[in-house]
Order: sequence, then structure tokens, then C-alpha cells
Amino acid sequence: MAFIIDGHCHLANLDVLMPVKPLMDETKKFGLDFWLSSALTKAEIAWHQKNPDKRIAYSAGIHPNYKECDLELKDIEELCIEKRIWAIGEIGLDRNNPDFAGQLKIFIEQLELAKQYNLPVVLHLVGHISEAYKLLKQYKLPYLVHGYASSLQGFKELLRLKSFFTISERLLKWDKKELLKAMIESKRYLFETDITRDYVQEEETNPLLRLNTLISSVAEFAEIPRGKLIEQQQKNFNSYE
Repeated sequence: MAFIIDGHCHLANLDVLMPVKPLMDETKKFGLDFWLSSALTKAEIAWHQKNPDKRIAYSAGIHPNYKECDLELKDIEELCIEKRIWAIGEIGLDRNNPDFAGQLKIFIEQLELAKQYNLPVVLHLVGHISEAYKLLKQYKLPYLVHGYASSLQGFKELLRLKSFFTISERLLKWDKKELLKAMIESKRYLFETDITRDYVQEEETNPLLRLNTLISSVAEFAEIPRGKLIEQQQKNFNSYE
């Protein structure tokens, strides 16, 4: 039986607000049983190291536009050497950061680490899609583009790199329906909550269950059987293992 994977979330961040292990236990009855969690601070890395769980694989990276990110390149390389992370990320480019040269430099340095240690890359791309594409095609690494909701043309460019994508709530809009259908037709997708403590809604007892709701909503919105979506996302997840 296929199980459901949260393709991008921030469990260490969420745990500051509410203990995540009981939340994870609760989701099992809904078929959700694995999480790809992103660590963006030293404290979040420490949490993952202190709380190993076979249901979690975590990545780490220097985010292009997250002020609380205090990671340095040496922190990422240490994790690579110790084989603690499944991928480097989330890393990339963000138009909301005015220092394009600075973020490009650290992006390249982290891509070099991924190349050196043969690791996939989790991408955060907000704007600068053409610039990112020109750079990424030089590396030929496995890419997971998290939360992509930009242009259809940009999606097609990134798809040429044989990237995978995470489908988020951002695509459940009429002006994104063509992009969502193209993503599903590519068969190169996972689903994500991108959950952090800041995204938890008032009186929400288990935000991890949003993924279950998301998949049902995508199935209805795109007129695709839910079971078919779940089977495909597990096949894609297995390709990374």
C-alpha cells in the first residue's frame, strides 16, 4: 500500500510550538508516514541530531532570504562529511533579497558541495528563474524544487533538468490550474505542507494533517483520482532513496 510523504516541511521549527512526535503518530492512520524536513538554523540541526526518527530525513542549507538562518558553509560541509543529511537545501535565489550577488555566491558554493558529496539539492526559487536555470544546468544534480508557483515557462525550463517539484496550496488557484496540471502530467512531483510554527492556525491541533487535505483538494481541483496521485508521489520518493 502506498504511503504519503510530506516533501517539504520544517519539523524542528514546528517542535518549538508543539511536540511533533505525537502529531506524527496521529497521522499514520491517514497514511502519512514520512517527512522531508528542512533545517535552516544551528538549533534546528541540533534538534534533528537529538531526535533521530526513521520517519524523517532532513536537509540543511543556507536560505537566500530567511533572516533567522545562521548556518555557515562549514556547517553544511560537516553534515555532508558525516552523512547526516539526505540533501542540501533549501537553497537558491529570492527576488525579495536585494543582494543578488551575495546570494548567488553562496548558492554556487552550496551547489559545489552537493556536487562534491553527490547529494540532491532542495531548491527555493522566488524569481530569477532564468538565472537559476542557466546555473543549475551546469551541475546535473538531482533537484527538488520546493513550492514552485511561478510561470509555466519557468516550470518547463526547470523540468528540462529532470527536476522534481513539490505541490503546495499555492497551486490551488484558478490562475495556477494550468501550472498544476502540467506538474501532474510531468509525473515528477511530491506534496508539501512547508509547515513551520508561524503557519499554524489558531485552534489547529495537528497541522501535519494538512497534507491529507491538500492531496484531496488537488485530486478534486485537477480531476485526478486521489489514489493515482499518492501512487505517483511514492514512486518519485523512491527514486531519491
